[in-house]
Amino acid sequence: MASPETLADRSVVKHLKEEFVSGLTGGSIQEINIVTLVALSSYAVWCSLQTRFAFFARSSSSKTPSLPALIVDFFLNWVLLLLSITIYASHPFAFNFLILAPVVVISLGFTSLVAIRQRTTHSVLKRRDRQIRNVSGGNTISIPYDPVENSPNAHIYSNSADYKCDFSTSPPTTSVSSSHEPVISSTTTSSFALSSHPLVSAISSASSSNSSISTMSVEAYLPKKSFLTTYRAGMMVITCIAILAVDFRIFPRRFAKVETWGTSLMDLGVGSFVFSMGLVSARELLKERLLKITPGIGAQMIRSIRQAASVLILGLLRLILVKSMDYQEHTSEYGVHWNFFMTLGFLPPMVTMLNYFWSGANFSSALSLLVGIIYEALLNFTPLTRFILTAPRTGLLSMNKEGVFSFFGYLAIFLAGQTTGFYTLPSSPKFIKLPFLSRMIGTTSNSNCSNPVAISRRAILVYLVVAGLGHAALFQICTKGLNLSVSRRIANLPYILWVTSYNTMYLLMYLLVEFIFYPIPDHAAAGDGIQYEDCVPWGLEAVNDNGLAIFLLANIFTGAVNQAVYTLDVKNVKALLLLTMYSAALAGTAGLMKVKGWKIKI
Repeated sequence: MASPETLADRSVVKHLKEEFVSGLTGGSIQEINIVTLVALSSYAVWCSLQTRFAFFARSSSSKTPSLPALIVDFFLNWVLLLLSITIYASHPFAFNFLILAPVVVISLGFTSLVAIRQRTTHSVLKRRDRQIRNVSGGNTISIPYDPVENSPNAHIYSNSADYKCDFSTSPPTTSVSSSHEPVISSTTTSSFALSSHPLVSAISSASSSNSSISTMSVEAYLPKKSFLTTYRAGMMVITCIAILAVDFRIFPRRFAKVETWGTSLMDLGVGSFVFSMGLVSARELLKERLLKITPGIGAQMIRSIRQAASVLILGLLRLILVKSMDYQEHTSEYGVHWNFFMTLGFLPPMVTMLNYFWSGANFSSALSLLVGIIYEALLNFTPLTRFILTAPRTGLLSMNKEGVFSFFGYLAIFLAGQTTGFYTLPSSPKFIKLPFLSRMIGTTSNSNCSNPVAISRRAILVYLVVAGLGHAALFQICTKGLNLSVSRRIANLPYILWVTSYNTMYLLMYLLVEFIFYPIPDHAAAGDGIQYEDCVPWGLEAVNDNGLAIFLLANIFTGAVNQAVYTLDVKNVKALLLLTMYSAALAGTAGLMKVKGWKIKI
């Protein structure tokens, strides 16, 4: 291959790079699943180090973990993903095994600090319950305690909570005071209440009473959830790595975007990006429902257009830069003028309009399938597919036919993601009281489970199982029963179902990892011991805080590298070094933005 110095005509270089990513047919879905499983395996390693040694703990005086912890964090959540899609791409099973082997050793060889804390908390409460029952004549008990006062690294999982108990007794006052004994004083109340974490109390009140969820605070109703953060950030990391790695020969061609029919890692990444956007978009609608705000369609459209304007501007800027710099582009991906930023920009206004007329959260699941089915019917029973794939690019519509018509497929994916958000973002899912679900998650009157956080997690788990298997079954019907092929280029129904089933099932697996390493006992007393910060890698949290900004920066870095380096001639070792430096630059920028408290909304 000639070097850039011998290629005087830059158009030749551009042609060679475009040819490098054209005419591809992709790989198997099974291989894609195993390769991307590295993100889950890496998170399992992180969880084992955190729960056994508190390795990534943040001190009270610092906003960040220690430097060694940050380096390990970067290696686990960036470098391992980079290796999985480059030098270890042909051995995904072996690579996952190598990553998970230390998890088994650590988990079997060391006791979880979370388990120590929960056992200590439970034993302390049982002991003090016995002490309380032995005290006569008291009315109010205030019991401040450290739930892991006798365990190592206690500061990591302690919560400095005060448990207050009120019960009716006779008027006399009795007090017991020592460093390890409860204090009992007089009161006129006649109830017994255990107040622990405010979120637990809020969930409990919302799920066990007939009061409206509007009595809860927004923070309590829509708390941060670690499995959602790690899922979204992990997806963003592998997407950012792939958009530059695809220009090097170290990146397998079967992982690059297919020309028309087939499946690939990057095809999945594009759809997953849209699904993730849809998931978080549900937060605003849930917040409005909580606060009982019902803005008119005009106000909603103005807000969504304002939100979309910046992304559309980015799409326009990218178009201008690509054309003015004669940068390589794959025309059959979106068209002559269209790009992915434009797809992202047009989604919010369209979804806002559909949600308004279809009552948002109540029908978005059915609407997602309806949009996908109608679009697939048009592709199969009209000349639309032939037009998209073969029509000459003579007008504005035909020049951008892939971008314009694939938008409807991405719209269905966005709506599916939004539906998932409706059921996973709230602390007390609205379907939690369904009779059949109550029996499955243990909320019936004869159940031993009295912990609202545990109940909520089980409800979300059941939803993800049902939704994931449901979409997977529909995908099999389309591909095996109806013999339809997946196409990211036209974003047809099989592609929609592939993306939604994959993302739903991977959300389920992230939640299962959280179940394994951060279990929540059924008894109510231990419901407040797990902190969000203890379950989320600091680096992934930083990426999640500014996801779209990091994605934009990744696109800028990708363009700069391609302008400075003739990527087709770069040897594997040098390519790996460049990609590692690129990853470090993105991770470092995300970390700096987090330390400074910058949250850039695009």
